[in-house]
Amino acid sequence: MQGLSVYTAFARAYELRSFSAVAREMGLTQSTVSKHIAALESELKVQLFARTTRKLNPTQDAARLYEGVLQLLDAADAVQAAVGGQRAEPSGLLRISLPDSYGRAMVLPRLAVFMKQHPKVRLDVRLSDQAVNLVEDGVEVAVRIGDLASSTLVARSMGVIEHLIVATPEYLAAHGEPRHPTDLLHHNCIVYTGFAKANRWVFDSEQGRQTIEVPSTLGMNSADAMYDAARAHLGIARVPSWVVGDDLRQGRVKSLLPDDWPTSLPIHIVYPQTRVLSSRARAFIDFLLEIAAPAPARPG
Repeated sequence: MQGLSVYTAFARAYELRSFSAVAREMGLTQSTVSKHIAALESELKVQLFARTTRKLNPTQDAARLYEGVLQLLDAADAVQAAVGGQRAEPSGLLRISLPDSYGRAMVLPRLAVFMKQHPKVRLDVRLSDQAVNLVEDGVEVAVRIGDLASSTLVARSMGVIEHLIVATPEYLAAHGEPRHPTDLLHHNCIVYTGFAKANRWVFDSEQGRQTIEVPSTLGMNSADAMYDAARAHLGIARVPSWVVGDDLRQGRVKSLLPDDWPTSLPIHIVYPQTRVLSSRARAFIDFLLEIAAPAPARPG
C-alpha cells in the first residue's frame, strides 16, 4: 500500500485537475507528483487520469477511489490527533493571497509569530487586490474584502472593514469642508478602481442610507496610493481606517462627515472546498482569525 503522501497527492490532483498545482501546493516537483500517481495506478492496475496537453481528466475509477481516499486521510488525521494529542505538525509550502494594503498593514507585521509557532511551514505570500483563482494558482488560503461573488469556495467571516472620509487641512482650506454627503458633489474625490462602481459612495446615518455618485478626476487601484494622493492635497478619499495611522491625531488629515458613516465592507477568509485541507492551511486560518481585530469605533 502506498504512503499517505501519495494518496494526498492523488486527492489534490483529483480536486485541482493539475499536477503542477499539486506540486506547488505540496512543495514537490511536478515529476514527483506524476510518479506518485503512476505508482498508484500501477498498484491498483487502473488508469486514474486521462492526460491531455491542457487538462487532467479523472476517470470513473478515480471518482470511486477519491471517496475512499478522503476517508483514509480523515482517519489518518484522527489517529494522529488521538495518539499525539494534536494534529500533525504543519509543514510544507503554504501559498496565501492577501489584499495588498490589508496584508501589509494587518498581517505581515504579525507573520513572525506564525512562523515561530510553525517553523516547518514555508510561506509564499501573494499581495494583490485582484481576486486570484485559488485552484489555478495553487493558493490554499486567501483573504477577500467586499461582497463575495458566488463560488464553490468556503468562506469564513473575519468581521468588517471600516472606512473613513479624509482630506488634508490644506485641501479643505482651499475648497471648503463638506458638511453633508451631497456636498461631495462639489469636490474632487479620489476613488478606488478595484470596485465595479468606483464612484458610488454609500453612507449610513440616523436618517437612513444615502448613495452619492461622487465626481472624480483621479482613480487608483491601491488604498495606500489613494491615501498618498489625499495626503498630497489632491482631493477627498474614502480609505480603510488602518492606512491613516497617527495622521488624524497629528492633524495631518481630517476625518470628515462625522454624522454620515461610509458603509463597512465584509472581510472573509476563503479556501477551496475540500475535506483534505492541509494542517498548515488550518493553522494559518486560525492565525488569521486570532489577529482579526474588532471593528474600530465610528469617528465623531
